[in-house]
Amino acid sequence: MVVRGGKVVIPYHGIKETDIEIRDGKIAAIGQGLPTEGRQVIDAGGKYVFPGVIDGHSHYGVYSDYAKDFHITSRAAAVGGVTTVINFMRSNRSYLEQLPEEVAIAEKESVIDFTFHLGVMMDRHLSEMRDYVEKLGVTSFKFYMGYKGMEKTRFGSDRILDDELLLDIFESMRAISPSLILCIHCENMDMAKHFKKKYQGDKERNSLLYFEKYSPDIAETEAVIRTSYLASQYNCKISIVHLSSATSVRALEQLPWVTPELVHVETCPQYLTETVECSQGIGAVVKPPIRYRHDQDALWEGIKKGIIRYIGTDNCSVSWGTKFQNGEDIEKCKVGFGGVESMFPLVLSEGYYKRGLSLQTIAEITSANTAKTYGLYPQKGAIEVGSDGDLVIVDLEKTATIRAKEMAINSDYTIYEGHEVKGLPVMTIRRGEVIAKDGKTVEPAGAAKFLKRDAR
Repeated sequence: MVVRGGKVVIPYHGIKETDIEIRDGKIAAIGQGLPTEGRQVIDAGGKYVFPGVIDGHSHYGVYSDYAKDFHITSRAAAVGGVTTVINFMRSNRSYLEQLPEEVAIAEKESVIDFTFHLGVMMDRHLSEMRDYVEKLGVTSFKFYMGYKGMEKTRFGSDRILDDELLLDIFESMRAISPSLILCIHCENMDMAKHFKKKYQGDKERNSLLYFEKYSPDIAETEAVIRTSYLASQYNCKISIVHLSSATSVRALEQLPWVTPELVHVETCPQYLTETVECSQGIGAVVKPPIRYRHDQDALWEGIKKGIIRYIGTDNCSVSWGTKFQNGEDIEKCKVGFGGVESMFPLVLSEGYYKRGLSLQTIAEITSANTAKTYGLYPQKGAIEVGSDGDLVIVDLEKTATIRAKEMAINSDYTIYEGHEVKGLPVMTIRRGEVIAKDGKTVEPAGAAKFLKRDAR
């Protein structure tokens, strides 16, 4: 394949009008006037070519059948420009048994390449961590502060999700390899219990406004300060996922022990584009909560300053009926929603057109920085010779209105309903095969691949 005539957005370098040759799934040459005889030619004239988007934060199989979710959601992701996903796996089983089972399903059902973060919730997970790294090729893990107090009933865990377990994880990581990274859901649940009791009788109880009061910015920021400090003391890399508040951005900017080598920070489209006034109401309930306009503004500034380095979706496909199967009660509804298919168009529209981010920065926060953080770079996230031939071709002038009924999603609603977006993927290429074109999935001949990572 030769992708010809596009303006190529190269992370850390800039924009270059050039051709790209992909051979045997890898980028084989970059330059003008590459030979096209005997090759499939993709005309990207007048369009921009980005590295394939990487969703470093997704939850396939939580509320729907795992195989079905990988089948449908990976195709929706491809339409949105995504070529790689890192899915979270959490259970009380041994991942030495569970991961190979789920890899086999994903290889059969997915159209995008994939790997996993593993939730450390059990003593057996701690004892097996070295095997996860050396035998399974997994180098990223997850600590779920937001489920403290629910770990036994929800997950069957034999450990409390507290600081004792966090320090045990850091010690295990330090003993195995300095390249390992721990994703942390930063939320102080003792504070959340306090605020939940305080606002129990709130008149706005069944609203996003109440849900935000129940776990306000202070609960996230305290956890950000504490966990980043502990990480610095153990010299372990962490990823603070789904950052949501202005107070957390300010803290990260000021804390003397926070360095870009040690503390990596992610946010999500819902925190960049929505507030407690979201039109979908409690359909947008998620942890941490969607907050206010000043939080939204601070997150964008955090991206511009390099405090926030990448964007994940926290995609958790769920239908309206499943989310509210116990009634439309904020205390009983499922947490989370889908959205992977909208991430890249929203970032282009809101980031490039409305907030003045450069296209190079967008390529970095949606692909290259995620790949670097999680040990996939330069196989993924790069446009250079030897990297996987993962590209997304974008028409920056194309516009659309996000409508759930018109989208390839594993749900019947989207919290982004009615958003006008400008800048849309028109073709997604995974390792030299077209997997989406003009808003529709194209079934590839080759299968998706599980991405093993090395602990250097």
